[in-house]
Amino acid sequence: MIVGREFVWTHFPKTGGHAVEAAIRDAARGREDVVFDRRGADDHRWHQSVTERAEAERSFDPAGKVVFSGFRRLPWWILSRVHYEASRPPHRVATRDMICRGEFYERDGSVGRADAVVGRLDTHRIDGWVRLEHLAEDFVDRFEGLLGPRVRTAAHKLKKIVNPTTLDYVKELSFHFTPAELAGLYAANPQWAAREREVYGDLIVL
Repeated sequence: MIVGREFVWTHFPKTGGHAVEAAIRDAARGREDVVFDRRGADDHRWHQSVTERAEAERSFDPAGKVVFSGFRRLPWWILSRVHYEASRPPHRVATRDMICRGEFYERDGSVGRADAVVGRLDTHRIDGWVRLEHLAEDFVDRFEGLLGPRVRTAAHKLKKIVNPTTLDYVKELSFHFTPAELAGLYAANPQWAAREREVYGDLIVL
């Protein structure tokens, strides 16, 4: 999470959050009113939702702040999440049936669901989204009025930042899903489908 005087950025995994963090650091350099969670030892804080942070820390108060989060189309998100787990020890690989249901292995071996992930965001209002597929444009739209002219320069760098955990894999959806499987993926994750319609205006159809 990143907390400024007027905003909160809550990290939604696998939606470009590390790239946005780097861009905010660049745009807000020298400012003491923007506080960044430390990644690594504090990963649990970095991944907290607004509601979780408020419950954990009495001093945290999002009232009066605009709340932003990243977002991504469901099919690309689940592929990214599955390949991320496959790339790091103990290298658990979700089955094809799991992927088509929007399921993935957590690092501890438990099975996570896309709808459960997006459901954590639904416990608190989100005022604006930064879509991974429109990262630079959305970043400027959301942050220029809050952080000033450096935001545009920082946004140019978003196109060059590469997440070091990324595993190279085929991104073409038709390689992974039939039209019926893609429709079934959305049907199995109604909360995500509803949010995706809100953020993008539609769902992907093959």
